[in-house]
Amino acid sequence: MEYDFDDRDNGLRDAEDDLEMLREDLIGELKAINQYQEHIETLESEEAAAALEHIIEEEKEHVAELLKLISLLDPVQAEKLSKKVWY
Repeated sequence: MEYDFDDRDNGLRDAEDDLEMLREDLIGELKAINQYQEHIETLESEEAAAALEHIIEEEKEHVAELLKLISLLDPVQAEKLSKKVWY
């Protein structure tokens, strides 16, 4: 029986790849929130602004979901997110 020691590390690499993708998704969601907020500040239409405010709320939900997923895959990040931060 042969053992491929590279396969042993595939799970770790897969988790790291997943974390990288999730973090990139998180960045995208945060950028979208900022972009929508900028648009709201310049829109003439109250109806359009209200629609974008609703979309921002959905994006914030996506941020929360991504943070939960990242926490599941990264115990160090989970610990950091569980601590209270005082400024």
